[in-house]
Amino acid sequence: NEWRHKDPAFAAKFVAADYGAQRSITCTGMQERVLEDGRLEVAANLRNRLNRRIQVQVQCIFKDAQGFGTGDDTPWQDVIFTENTQETVRFTSLNDKARGYTVRVREAR
Repeated sequence: NEWRHKDPAFAAKFVAADYGAQRSITCTGMQERVLEDGRLEVAANLRNRLNRRIQVQVQCIFKDAQGFGTGDDTPWQDVIFTENTQETVRFTSLNDKARGYTVRVREAR
């Protein structure tokens, strides 16, 4: 499972949901901050490990302090990577209940 980050807390925040995403996308880092109105903003740095153009879909599931979904999951969004490039994808929760999150990546459908 080379695609998982060595830090278990980080690994829980990034999930490559299928084989294609596991093989092609890695997360090089995440930043999070609480906005003035209490909403959580997340920026995930994703990198294409392949030497070819790929398209994936990315989603963020926001969670409360107990780890349960807050009901404001983002819609899946398409991200196109050229060969060996990195993209930063940003998400913002819809309410101030979010304390955690999981960023999910899958092959485009």
